[in-house]
Amino acid sequence: MSRKLTKKNLQEIANERNHTVIEFENYQSVKSDVTIQCNTCNTIFTTSVHSYKNAKKTGCPECKKRITSETHKGKVTREETKQKIGEKAKQRPGSLTGKTGLLHPRSKGGLARDLKNPSTFDYAWKTGVRKRCSYTCVISLEKQKRGQKGFVCHHLNSYDVYVDQRYLIENGVYLTREIHKKFHDLYGYGNNTEFQFAEFCQLHYNFNWFERKKKLQLQ
Repeated sequence: MSRKLTKKNLQEIANERNHTVIEFENYQSVKSDVTIQCNTCNTIFTTSVHSYKNAKKTGCPECKKRITSETHKGKVTREETKQKIGEKAKQRPGSLTGKTGLLHPRSKGGLARDLKNPSTFDYAWKTGVRKRCSYTCVISLEKQKRGQKGFVCHHLNSYDVYVDQRYLIENGVYLTREIHKKFHDLYGYGNNTEFQFAEFCQLHYNFNWFERKKKLQLQ
């Protein structure tokens, strides 16, 4: 059995990554939260001890976005590669089969998410996302005309897992219904992330999502 990670151990890891441990007082297990400040980009973030310890690179979400952006800058994906990754994505366990109750992406912590009768919060979130995106699909750049249907609001980090981001305007983007369906056909419904969305944009539309996000001033 491995030894319990101490505050000193964690601080050593943080020092190697140019980070500072801000809060680590209530540590009980690797599932406990730790608050870190990245001295490279000055971002403060909270994650689990386990996730931080096992992060492949720095563990900082903002630095990860920057690295992803630089890695894919100007990259054009071959059609063969798109097809292979697309086929692999279809095999991911992202369907709604067997997902009930709290496991279902429409769950509200015990209350069903009624899409036909949205709550005040849902309505406010969708209105905010539409305005933030200027009523324009962030992928096709098609602008919705007055009275035109076929556009939807999409959670970058999914509704079911990222409960604290459900109604954050910045966690939403505006898409055509066709593109939205294409994304979920590939990645499933639930347990979705912004990094999946970035991969989707790169593989199927040959552009870097994080660069476009900055260009559209959606940061």
